[in-house]
Amino acid sequence: MWLLTRIAIIFYIFVIWATGAAVILFVSHVLDLQTIQRLLLLVYFDDQSGAIAGICAGAIMFMSFLLARLIYGRRQMERTIAFENPHGGVTVSLTALEDLIKRLIVQVPEAKEIRPYMIATRKGLEVDIKLVLRHEANIPELTARFQDLVRKKIEDAVGMEGKFNIRVHVTKISLDDIKSKNKDEFQVPAQAPFHGYRS
Repeated sequence: MWLLTRIAIIFYIFVIWATGAAVILFVSHVLDLQTIQRLLLLVYFDDQSGAIAGICAGAIMFMSFLLARLIYGRRQMERTIAFENPHGGVTVSLTALEDLIKRLIVQVPEAKEIRPYMIATRKGLEVDIKLVLRHEANIPELTARFQDLVRKKIEDAVGMEGKFNIRVHVTKISLDDIKSKNKDEFQVPAQAPFHGYRS
């Protein structure tokens, strides 16, 4: 996948730079209008030059279409997993598994937000999870427990044992609970209304 992506990036950079360089040379008068006209007339009236230009243009269009299809198709494959049942094949969208992981927030009260992202590789599932934690969370203990919960959830859902790598990224520790707690602690109790002295 990385090799294919790099080839596509190099190809598109070359096309964009070549187009940009031609425009820059034209507006800076390095390429004058007469030179461009002679080139266009040559391509238009000379069959061999026209054929070469047409083949080059067609090759660029074909490469562009092919790389786009390959990258998109490979990306779609990375976003699904497939396995065989006795009655036929089954594919599972990784978006569905990501939704299952999001629901683990009920079992992990220390987590305020869970944002999972999964891809399928030849080695198994790669699971990246971004967590927003509450202030009272013990990060080493919590992440180890959370990784175990994620592993069990995936195993129960699709039966893939030991074929995934779970990475957890703690992106933020929320201070909202601390602020609300301090506000409640230091809030001045309301005084009872004064109705005057009683005899």
